[in-house]
Amino acid sequence: MNGSWAMALALVAATLLGGCRLPGYDGPVSQSVATSRQFARRGVAALERGDPLEAEQWLAKAVKSCPGDSEPRRHYAEALWQRGQREQALAQLREAVKRADEDPVLHRRLAEMCLEMGQVDTARESIERAIDLNPKSAESWAVRGRVLRSTGRLREALADFHRALGLAPDDRQVLLDVAELHRQLQQPHRALQALQSLAETYNPGEEPQQVLYLTGLAQLALARYDDAAESLAVAAQRGPAQPELLYRWAEAQWLCGQPDQAAATATQALQAAPDHQPSRELIQRIELARASSAATLR
Repeated sequence: MNGSWAMALALVAATLLGGCRLPGYDGPVSQSVATSRQFARRGVAALERGDPLEAEQWLAKAVKSCPGDSEPRRHYAEALWQRGQREQALAQLREAVKRADEDPVLHRRLAEMCLEMGQVDTARESIERAIDLNPKSAESWAVRGRVLRSTGRLREALADFHRALGLAPDDRQVLLDVAELHRQLQQPHRALQALQSLAETYNPGEEPQQVLYLTGLAQLALARYDDAAESLAVAAQRGPAQPELLYRWAEAQWLCGQPDQAAATATQALQAAPDHQPSRELIQRIELARASSAATLR
């Protein structure tokens, strides 16, 4: 569950403590609404503790008891989504949007789901509606950036991410998005700036592997080979070292004059993935350089 949705979930959980309300109606509730209220509370609590199966069961009952209320339906959609029932989740969320068309959070979540399902046009329409309803939402600008990025409109996406950062400067995911886009645009200096800002949001020694890996790539692109080797060495210790990470570390070691270490690291990459061609080619380059050096010394 992403951070923005988890926060929205907590807020709605508090709302549901006050009951299931039909849109535009604040009077006494019927027995069916009261029953839906009870089911919805249990479903939201199950979602919060990470049990989407139980949440799905309770929220299905809540929706059946109070079909006109968007709140149980939106969380029913989330439970279905977490259970891998993507089409059913989208159907429920669309129904929730019909009942609460002025809710920007619903439109944003619909955009996120549609984007993940590859329904880019619908995602774009949904996020535009969310921004129209609340143009000061950092989360919505970030989602629109991801929609634009998925269509290859990288510079427009970057502008949206920067707008999101203007509203939420310490948003870690957006800082990571910005860094990755700068890397794709072959702007390693700007990528490194974004990654440094991102690293500052963590306590020293707690930076995630992905942040360190991308930092190493940016340093490689800037010919800061010693720094890159150091960043990638730490990255390899922060989680499972994938072959590509090991290869990049080996490449940095090779470029900063550590051929023995580079060969050992590239060999480690090949042990993890015997068909990793870049690592194999790097080892061949190292062996050729060694042979050439030995021939010169004779």
